[in-house]
Amino acid sequence: MNEPIISPWLIYWAGRIDFIQAFCCIVGFLVTIYAGIATIAVMTDDNKDKKSVKAVKIFVYTALVLDILGAFLPTKREIYAMYAAKHITPANIKATGEFADKAVDKLIEKIVRASKAMKE
Repeated sequence: MNEPIISPWLIYWAGRIDFIQAFCCIVGFLVTIYAGIATIAVMTDDNKDKKSVKAVKIFVYTALVLDILGAFLPTKREIYAMYAAKHITPANIKATGEFADKAVDKLIEKIVRASKAMKE
């Protein structure tokens, strides 16, 4: 029962996600441009060596990974919305409503007892 409602790691990563997404987009864009130029240079070169072809493949794969991460990483708001959608269920809402009803009933009972005590 001492477990936090929201994980501190979720808050940490949600705060950093915008920077990570921007980094992936910017670096991915630059690596994509370089990979395109390098691909054209290797394809037009008559003396293709295996090292340059391997280097171009690495740049293309890196560009793909960074571009995909930049496109599909969620924003901070989306992270919080997904967390809420996962944890806010009809059963949780019902339990919270029942807890609130019990708390209000106890409060009303205390007020009634206090008013009776004041009349006496």
